[in-house]
Amino acid sequence: MGEAVNRFRYQLQTFFVNLSPSQKLLLIGAISVALALIIVMLVWTGRPSYDILFADLSKKDAAEIIDKLKEKKIDFRLEEGGKTILVPSGKVYELRLEFASMGLPEEGVIGYEIFDKSNIGMTDFLQKLNYRRALEGELTRTIEEIDAVEKARVHIVIPETRLFQEDQKQPTASVILKLNRARSLSPAKVNGIAHLVASSVEGLEPENVTIVDTRGRILSNNNNPDDLLTMSATQLDFRKKVEEYLTQKAQSMLDRVFGPGNAIVRVNADLDFNQVKKTIEQYDPDNTVVRSEEINEQVTPSGNQANGNGGGAVAAKSTNTITNYEINRTLQQVVESVGNIQHLSVAVLINNKKEKVENPDGETEIKSVPRDPQELTVVEDIVKRAVGFQEERGDEISVNNVDFSLPTADEELYNLDEENPWSIPNIIEKVLIFLAIIGAMVIMQSLFKQVKERNDALQTQLRVLKGEDELLPALPAGAAGAESPQALESGERPLATTSEEDTMISSEDFFKDVHKVNEFNEKIRSYIKENPETATNLLKIWLMEDAE
Repeated sequence: MGEAVNRFRYQLQTFFVNLSPSQKLLLIGAISVALALIIVMLVWTGRPSYDILFADLSKKDAAEIIDKLKEKKIDFRLEEGGKTILVPSGKVYELRLEFASMGLPEEGVIGYEIFDKSNIGMTDFLQKLNYRRALEGELTRTIEEIDAVEKARVHIVIPETRLFQEDQKQPTASVILKLNRARSLSPAKVNGIAHLVASSVEGLEPENVTIVDTRGRILSNNNNPDDLLTMSATQLDFRKKVEEYLTQKAQSMLDRVFGPGNAIVRVNADLDFNQVKKTIEQYDPDNTVVRSEEINEQVTPSGNQANGNGGGAVAAKSTNTITNYEINRTLQQVVESVGNIQHLSVAVLINNKKEKVENPDGETEIKSVPRDPQELTVVEDIVKRAVGFQEERGDEISVNNVDFSLPTADEELYNLDEENPWSIPNIIEKVLIFLAIIGAMVIMQSLFKQVKERNDALQTQLRVLKGEDELLPALPAGAAGAESPQALESGERPLATTSEEDTMISSEDFFKDVHKVNEFNEKIRSYIKENPETATNLLKIWLMEDAE
């Protein structure tokens, strides 16, 4: 174990000593950054996590809760200007139960639980005040259940009952909403809140409920339905819906026939928003019914009978008949519907049809050909039936054939620029691309040359280490001043010249150098066999130095 440790320490020292100054600085900096990150992570993970104990607290409740936490010596943090208190995660639920038993936080939404405690001797005014507070609290709780609402507050004004009806005032209410971030209330939801409040208070109308947000924007629409401005906005919306409905009916049908994008339909509708109430009373003299009839008969005696003479004279008799007839009477009350169509204007554009046509060269190409007038007449008849066209109402319709594929002025200019490949911008672009290609080729050739030279040098060093290339000193052949055979036999040696290329080496020195090189190579081989790991590391270090 100790030998392995010593070997590792030796290898580490050798590795560090063989580094260049810049590599040493880089290594030290990397180790320092790694240690700093490890320390930060240990500190971050070692500190306790905090969770919210209470949020949206009033200043009074926050101060009391903080005092209690200080008494218990519990760490806490404050956020959102002191409205939110955070404590260690493991103590959140325990502290909430403990503070609830103490009645904290005190200030909150109060509902009908205000009547749980009955106070003897409470006046009628306090009873009404508590009822209004309870009603406001219950409405607040209900409104806060909506997803987009974070917090709400409701104010209700209930006027006192007056003796006379004309002096009686209507109840009113106001609601302020704090919406969640990145959320908004649709008009339907705002209208629902207004009706919710109005339905909870006796005599309160939805138009008397004002709803605003914390930014002061009015969300509710409190306009009187009978107001002219409100009626105009409603009528405009209704007219738009009618036009869209009629347009969709005709457009969907033409898209199925000609394909999407080949037909355009627009409808303009004039609607009658007059509210008319008619009362019609009709009499039919030809159709009569006897309602009552009175008949009176009167008999007048003759003169002889009046004198007591009973002659044969006949007494006078008269009959009077009174007949009352009831004439057939019809009474009608007619309320005409609002929003009837007074006039329609329909415009239809049809795209040209595509046909294959042979050009003078014999090639087939697709051209845009106008449609037949008979086909346009059929389209006009279909659209009339789809939108409910009525000539007696004065409706108008126009069906035209237009080529949708005609280019605009900007497209024509753009096409002209594209058709000229020898324009100045195109030439500059092509020259820059050519220069970039040449530069890239030069750089790549230089890089390949450097890589090849470096690879040859590494291969040479490897052959030296393996003993394949002895790099023996060589005799210069045919050099000036070389020894002649006679000089070698006599044992005389000429003076060496100053030039390295002309330096003469004797046979004795030559074979001595060869013996030294062979001995050195044998030592290298034996060292590599005994210490292969160390030799490998040294070889890596040399390669890294050469790479620099």
